[in-house]
Amino acid sequence: MEGDVTSAETYGDDPPWTAPALKWVTLLLPAAAFSTMVLGAFVKAVYGGMACPEWPTCEGGNFFVEFRNEQVASEILHRAAALLVSAAGVVLLYLVLTRYAHAKQLRLLTFAAAATLAVQIGLGAQTIFSALDPYVVTAHLAVATLFFGLTLLIAVEARKVLAAPAPHGPGGAPA
Repeated sequence: MEGDVTSAETYGDDPPWTAPALKWVTLLLPAAAFSTMVLGAFVKAVYGGMACPEWPTCEGGNFFVEFRNEQVASEILHRAAALLVSAAGVVLLYLVLTRYAHAKQLRLLTFAAAATLAVQIGLGAQTIFSALDPYVVTAHLAVATLFFGLTLLIAVEARKVLAAPAPHGPGGAPA
């Protein structure tokens, strides 16, 4: 409807891209996390877990190598999807810290997701360093599942924040 503005557009000096950025990053993050999990399952199914025996590089200090077989291809794609998750997570953290710090539940969920993602990255590295120790691989999947759940909660909470009226400071003026 003409004249309607989202709450994020009424937060003082926020640039007009803030609300759409929050909306899109909170859609991208769970989709990328889910894709990473599916690719991880594919890596396991094709016995590609050690196709890239180094971390964070694949082999010979290179991040990306020729897709010479499905094992290498699956592992490279899994790592690329994980990189997308990490980038989206950084964007979300930036938005929450700089534009939506007032949204306590969104802030808490984002911090929880950031901490979970840090653990997940460490477990991904440990998966390679341990040569696919089954306990590490299982922990890697368990933490991925937790992270995915957090991204879904963040997406729901972001929609609530975007639909809420702007917070008001003293005198009823927008904060």
